[in-house]
Amino acid sequence: MGRNTARTLLVCVALLIGAGLIMLTSVGAFSAENRGQPLFFLQRQLLWLVVGIGVCAVLSRLDPKILLTRGAWILGLATFLVVLCLIPGLGKSVKGSARWIPLGPFAVQPSEFLKLATVIAAAAWVRFQGAKMKSPWHGLILPMLILLVPVGLLVKQPDLGSALFVIAAASIVLFVGGAPILPLGILGLLAAGGLVAVALTMPERLDRLVAFMDPEAHQQSGGYQVSQALVALGSGGTRGVGIGQSIQKMFYLPEAHTDFIFPILGEELGLWATLSVVFIFLLFTLLGSYIACHASDLTGMALSMGLTTLVAMQSVANLAVVTGLLPPKGVGLPFISYGGSNLVLCLAAVGLLLSLHRQAHYEETAKSRRLVGKHT
Repeated sequence: MGRNTARTLLVCVALLIGAGLIMLTSVGAFSAENRGQPLFFLQRQLLWLVVGIGVCAVLSRLDPKILLTRGAWILGLATFLVVLCLIPGLGKSVKGSARWIPLGPFAVQPSEFLKLATVIAAAAWVRFQGAKMKSPWHGLILPMLILLVPVGLLVKQPDLGSALFVIAAASIVLFVGGAPILPLGILGLLAAGGLVAVALTMPERLDRLVAFMDPEAHQQSGGYQVSQALVALGSGGTRGVGIGQSIQKMFYLPEAHTDFIFPILGEELGLWATLSVVFIFLLFTLLGSYIACHASDLTGMALSMGLTTLVAMQSVANLAVVTGLLPPKGVGLPFISYGGSNLVLCLAAVGLLLSLHRQAHYEETAKSRRLVGKHT
């Protein structure tokens, strides 16, 4: 495995983060939540970026087996933090969703760490079960039963998007680890159907689904955000209106610094910039998959694919929402949207991918030296 894989992966991440910082500088001055400070979101994101880079650096030098041997404890801790969100006085509720734990001037979103913990725990399960992964009970049903608790807590918050990501990420890891595909597909359909059924019982989510089915008829209600996002993307043309010149960010497009930052990027920088962002995410996914395919063992492959899937799923979901292909889910664009917890999660995933890449490269080099030694 060449070192160019790791370098290219880091370049992709740096470009995405750079684009995010530029857009937060542009959007921040017009957000209703900036508390009169034009650089409020940029400053907060930079602080989280420092934390994320530190986490990435540590994990990139850490042997993944150390985390895998503690997979159950990591999942348990992440689940406990999600529980704290639901306790009055400890958790913080925004717009009816209890997803945050306040830490002084900051707020942590434990559901983001639960996503990473799920991938680690699922990979640890693959390592622990070994050949038993081919059994529907050991490879699929039992681990999914364990995940019912954290997924149920996410539904309680409510955070259906994160619940879906947890199930999907775990399914990918288990599938790569050897779980039978037919039962996995059936269980996946049942889980998706269950989450949709839950969404239909929530008036706000139901309004989003209705607006998604006919956005033009609900431009002033549930379809407002998507309609304004499409206006922003269309207004940018191929070259954009220029950095800082967006009209839609001036309180027309809600959540322009988080979930809907991509349309503002398209409006200010144009079609070529949006296509470049999509290409970088695609390249990131391919590089992560390459690392997985060259992992030193099956567990490393499963963990790599799970980490790559975490970032890829969120990027696809966000891009699909802002272009009207999916109903709004409250999912930010990795590395670009404002949000410290998600930024740290994504950088942690990058750090583990680099560690897995380094480990595989080291073992390949050692193997090659042994082969050369035998022939001399």
